[in-house]
Amino acid sequence: MNFKEFNSKKLDIKSIYHLLISGISPRPIALVGSVDNNGNSNLAPYSFFNAFGANPPIVGFSPALSGRTGLPKDTLLNIRDTKEFTISIINSHMVEQISLSSCEFDKGIDEFIKTGLKKYESKIIKPFGVSDSYFIMECKLYDIIELGGKKASGNLILGEVVNFHVSEEVIDDNNQINPYKFDAIARNGGGWYTDSKKGLFEVKKPKHEGIGFDELPDFILKSNLTGNQLAKLASINKIPAFQIDENKISENETLELIKSSIESNNIEDAWQYVFQLGKLINDK
Repeated sequence: MNFKEFNSKKLDIKSIYHLLISGISPRPIALVGSVDNNGNSNLAPYSFFNAFGANPPIVGFSPALSGRTGLPKDTLLNIRDTKEFTISIINSHMVEQISLSSCEFDKGIDEFIKTGLKKYESKIIKPFGVSDSYFIMECKLYDIIELGGKKASGNLILGEVVNFHVSEEVIDDNNQINPYKFDAIARNGGGWYTDSKKGLFEVKKPKHEGIGFDELPDFILKSNLTGNQLAKLASINKIPAFQIDENKISENETLELIKSSIESNNIEDAWQYVFQLGKLINDK
């Protein structure tokens, strides 16, 4: 694989920004609610956002200083003053309203009114969440880390979640969030978004220590199996015993049987075909 290099010290801010949002994607979106000292509500989306721990539960997002003026956004100013904010996770049926909330309205303008999004009253803090969301977090400020203090510099706001609100519509019988019903939207570069439920797939974590790639036979490592297929072979806790099979099939046919067994998660069967492939190669 060939790579084109971009030295960040030689790029302008706009180019760096577009590389970041296009390359680090998709990103979850925090719809952040805050209030100023006069109680005026503010609502704005941020995709430089994630969770950073469970004890205590810490979430963080990063509102950048204006790339034109270097001035802070209302969200940052409000949280510095009040030390509180909400984060609501967006879903597909509100994505156009989220786009509208990203407009640079004048300070004091209530984006809930501008976007038509409904307010959800918090129980512990003053800022509102978004009732159209399936998942709302009430947060108290943990820390603000300034990341440069220049135009377009970030300001990492860390908050401790003091209260969760989860819609009963998305909770299954095991009190877990159903990702299909949750219907979260993520941010890509430019005007692109990702509808997460349309691309959902499950990868079960190994229940034990896998043997690893270094224990795979060399002829399998050099085959045309993909990294994902090899990883499944390497996820077993020990190499199974070879059950001798006298069926005479070609190397290519055996390799296809390995692949089909892996794709259907019959890893034990896949390993038997690996042994057979090795025998065919050695008998040549």
